[in-house]
Amino acid sequence: MPTRAGTKLPGTTGRRTFLRAVALGVLTIGATALDWSGLSRLRRANAEIGPNGMQGWDRNDCHDAYATGYPELPDTSGAYVNTYAACFGGYWRGSTYCEAGWHKYGTWNENGVQVDHQPLSNTCGQTIAKNAWRWTTPDKKVYRCSDGFSTFWGDGSTGQTYLTICRAEL
Repeated sequence: MPTRAGTKLPGTTGRRTFLRAVALGVLTIGATALDWSGLSRLRRANAEIGPNGMQGWDRNDCHDAYATGYPELPDTSGAYVNTYAACFGGYWRGSTYCEAGWHKYGTWNENGVQVDHQPLSNTCGQTIAKNAWRWTTPDKKVYRCSDGFSTFWGDGSTGQTYLTICRAEL
């Protein structure tokens, strides 16, 4: 017995053909809605290259750098001092060591103290040395932690060099 909607179709369309057409229409609408919302596109992390040719990590959980993660340490300066910890290591950590989202490079005058910043790529990594890694905090924000050395001259400092970590939000 033909359905009410099936009687409006031309020719001798069977119930199965009609149901296939309905199912195909529903699938098409669903796929289109996913594509419009962006949910169908998986965002893949790519290896990042910093402004000085330094290479970063491909992932945002740092398990390729530290197989079991690491104990994040709070920032010692900058914009994220009172937020979730993200970076690890270094004598000092914070956004104050960043330029364009990566560790500063070159000589800077910071409050009357000359600071020579040098990014490095030999403190993080097991097989390939990397300069920066990503970390996702509990509030789902992703940060780049970029390694470097900072040497301080003036205001009581006479060329002391420290491992410093730039923390930049992505």
